[in-house]
Amino acid sequence: MTTEQNTVDTLAREGESMAVDGTTLRIVRIFDAPRELLYAAWTDPDQLAQWWGPEHLHTPRESVQIDAVVGGIWTATMVVDESGEEFPSTAHFTVVEPPSLLELHEPPSEFFPFDVTARITFEDLGGRTRMTIVQHFDTESFDFGDSITGWGTSLEKLRRLAS
Repeated sequence: MTTEQNTVDTLAREGESMAVDGTTLRIVRIFDAPRELLYAAWTDPDQLAQWWGPEHLHTPRESVQIDAVVGGIWTATMVVDESGEEFPSTAHFTVVEPPSLLELHEPPSEFFPFDVTARITFEDLGGRTRMTIVQHFDTESFDFGDSITGWGTSLEKLRRLAS
């Protein structure tokens, strides 16, 4: 993708979007579930293991560690179903405001050799939730193609879990 803004509406549901602007990916999804449930899906290891990762990947429960406090750790390893190839992620919480906001920072690693920050907001819509993910990559050379596809299918897994 280029550095100008590109929008991809993978699910074409009203009020939902996925857009890239430079080095930032912004995703908006609306769920028919209360925000407390969505917040828990991000902070409870048992729930995260059920939806984290694109289709054809899974996240073993034993790879998930979450301590949802400022400075606490967030780890999960996605595993490709067919090959067993692993994609570990380790981040630390920088902001924790239940049930409305999480912010994580992932330092450079073998998987992402640059800093990544993610800010996830959970907006109450009267029993429904608008979840917004803003993910910033501290590099000019990131290819958002896999992230767009991966987030799209991961969030569909989350939608099924939340329904």
